[in-house]
Amino acid sequence: MKFSDYYKNIFARIYISKDAVPYPEAQKAMERLSLPVTEVVSEKEVPAEHLNSKTLFITKRKGANVKRCQGVTKRHICCNYLTVDLYEGCTLGCSYCIMKSYLNFSPVTVYIDPASSVIELRKIALQNKERIVRVGTGEVGDSLQFDPLFEMTAEFIYGLADIENIYFEAKTKTNFVDHLLEIKNKGNAVISFSLNPNEIILAEEPDAFSLAARIEAAAKAVKAGYNLAFHFDPVIGAEGWGKKYLATIEELSVFPKEKVKWISIGTVRYPPDLKDKIGERPFLLDEFVPCADGKYRYLQRRRKEIYRKLYRKLRDITNSSVYFCMESDTIWDYAAGAVPGKLPETAWLFRKTKGVL
Repeated sequence: MKFSDYYKNIFARIYISKDAVPYPEAQKAMERLSLPVTEVVSEKEVPAEHLNSKTLFITKRKGANVKRCQGVTKRHICCNYLTVDLYEGCTLGCSYCIMKSYLNFSPVTVYIDPASSVIELRKIALQNKERIVRVGTGEVGDSLQFDPLFEMTAEFIYGLADIENIYFEAKTKTNFVDHLLEIKNKGNAVISFSLNPNEIILAEEPDAFSLAARIEAAAKAVKAGYNLAFHFDPVIGAEGWGKKYLATIEELSVFPKEKVKWISIGTVRYPPDLKDKIGERPFLLDEFVPCADGKYRYLQRRRKEIYRKLYRKLRDITNSSVYFCMESDTIWDYAAGAVPGKLPETAWLFRKTKGVL
């Protein structure tokens, strides 16, 4: 299927704010889509009947370009990751998607003008010369699902390639990497993939790409010179979870150890208002408890078992920094033997970045 066909099966219309019209990234995407376009002053002018994922809204970002990850919560250790909202919302249909609980504007939104974010990131890197700065665009949407249309990820890669202490990450559940492979100077750019066993993908990620497609795309990316990262988040502890996840982890053994920069693990979790939006999914029949940050998680003893098993397997086959997403020091001590700041392989991830609100 051609990219144009893929996107035309997703979108029916485009709205664009007037301040975004002059940007070449917007013009390029609109030309490729050839869909009806309406100019508006703001998102408030999008009619109620078009407030859905069949609508693509292109606009300029208001407020700070670079933010701290929302994982900074009470009693849960955050890795101090930085985020840029580039593509907000996606159409991959993951049942567990936490964005359903806090995105108030339902069209897929694209924040044009990547150059301003690149400038801000360069300033942050200069303020933090003594540490590695990690930043990514996959917090509120898939980094690459719509990138062949807009080609904004390349602008981050080009713009940050000469900065030695920045790792820029594009995270995806697609195999859309071909448009990035010919970039000559990639710097420390990281292309990362969220992974689950195929059984989980088929059941809970209906429009995402298969495990094999993601692994094949990772192989293309590393061959082209990119660093890699992988994310097992959320791990769903369904029947036979151990065997399925260990087999999935084994897929990573084909990649050069020095090129896989980090791997995260996080068990399924949700805030109270997300449960109704998830619907009647089998994994919700498990036992969950409210935690200090208000989210529901598996019982601690269950999480300990999952984290320890997966952590040990990952440490066996990789030299990567393996870390737990939004977990307590108790979990860290049990599964990894110490809190992250005291582990040589993860301490560098958990140093706080200066100059970011």
